Amino acid sequence: MSNGGKLYTAVLAAAGAILTYQLFIPPIVGLADQGDFVRTIGRFGYGPQHHGSLEYVYVEPKYIPDPSYRSPYWEQANSEYLFVGAALLLNKLVSKDGALDITVAGFVHALAFLAAFARLLWVMRHDRAHALVWIGALVALTDAGYAVYWNSFYAEPASCIFFLLLLAEAVEIARAGQTSLAGILRWSLWSVLWILAKPQNAPIGLILGLFTFRLAMWTGSKQARVVAAAGSCAMFACAAFNVTTMPNYGRQANTYGMVFSGILAESKNPEADLRALGLDPQLAKYSGTGAWSSGTYFPEMAASGVLRGVNTFTVLRFYLLRPARMWRRLHGLLPKITFLRWGGYGNFEPSAGLPPGAQSRAFTLWSGFHEHVLPSVNKWIVFALAGWPLLAAWRWVRGRDIVRRRRLELLTLLPVCCLAALFSAVYGDAFDVIKHMYLFNLLLDTCMLYAASAGWRCVGNPIQPQGANFLSRWHAVPPRLERKP
Repeated sequence: MSNGGKLYTAVLAAAGAILTYQLFIPPIVGLADQGDFVRTIGRFGYGPQHHGSLEYVYVEPKYIPDPSYRSPYWEQANSEYLFVGAALLLNKLVSKDGALDITVAGFVHALAFLAAFARLLWVMRHDRAHALVWIGALVALTDAGYAVYWNSFYAEPASCIFFLLLLAEAVEIARAGQTSLAGILRWSLWSVLWILAKPQNAPIGLILGLFTFRLAMWTGSKQARVVAAAGSCAMFACAAFNVTTMPNYGRQANTYGMVFSGILAESKNPEADLRALGLDPQLAKYSGTGAWSSGTYFPEMAASGVLRGVNTFTVLRFYLLRPARMWRRLHGLLPKITFLRWGGYGNFEPSAGLPPGAQSRAFTLWSGFHEHVLPSVNKWIVFALAGWPLLAAWRWVRGRDIVRRRRLELLTLLPVCCLAALFSAVYGDAFDVIKHMYLFNLLLDTCMLYAASAGWRCVGNPIQPQGANFLSRWHAVPPRLERKP
């Protein structure tokens, strides 16, 4: 076995060992429910053994058949159902009493993650900096900040797994400089499943849908072009589905939070802002409250139907017409946008004997980096993400090689999606913002690992051919494409 093969095996084995230690060896780590699990496991007729009494502070170890737990008005179909369904099928083989142990869900999530991780490592094997990327990805993705989600029924695992599969497909396409019918099919499938993971992924769905039309031009196969067009339409449809099928009560709760915890809490003239939103200025006295906080007026507003005239698009229009307020909102959240963990959610079962809300301190090097190092440069991170597409566009205009141009386009998709995830969390939610930064941080980590690998390649080969640039040299150009006129 070559050195590369040995490292590949070692990284995968290390990832499996770290996840096994965290997820399956007592005291196991997971993530306490904050009311979202009913959207997933409730659909399958299961509920928490302790009837929700452990929410926020402890991980519920077992879920039992309980049709009464289901709340259809909170449910929204998503791709996490695939993993929950698989866990229930596996549970029929391993459970003696019919109860679903949370570690069964963790096993299904971890197995799917390791398969996606193995695929990503494999397609990166030709990169000169692959060792750096492999080890960096190992440290980041097995960190407790990401791993705790595997023992849970949140939708973040689906978001992570399908993103990694799509990223691997993007690397394959970038390396070849073209795609095929099979590649378009995989790209479309992983994109659709990624978009369907969470409603917050809807903006990314629009971006991917537009780009897939462009991807259709990278193949000479008419069949592949037809599939790409169908895939694009499916992505647009999934984005629309995410928005239109959001539970009405949850949609109104989110809107209330964005208005009263977001806009009004930062406002110098709450009455004027309420008038601009089409709401009664006298509601300014509820400024700073959330849908579920003490002193809230949300139940009364939801019952009266007042909030039906205000939605996410209303809030977005408010910010777009007031750029200064948009910046104020972002600036206020900047210190915490890179946090992977929030102190309110416990990571352990009650049997661990730890205080309520206790969090794991094992394998937290990467989340510590996110919490203690990145906040000092978060503003510059946002500026860099915004400037990256501009630099890539400049390189694209100056470039003449079609393969490098295509790689630039694929590469630019990464920071654009990263910014979309950031803005979706900042301007589309005022409750549990740190948890909803999960996808932004996952994409940001990908950007940072790419930047590190590009820097490594530049240091390892400081004398570049004329016109070469780290943004346009993702992989070595295959000889057969290099000879094309």
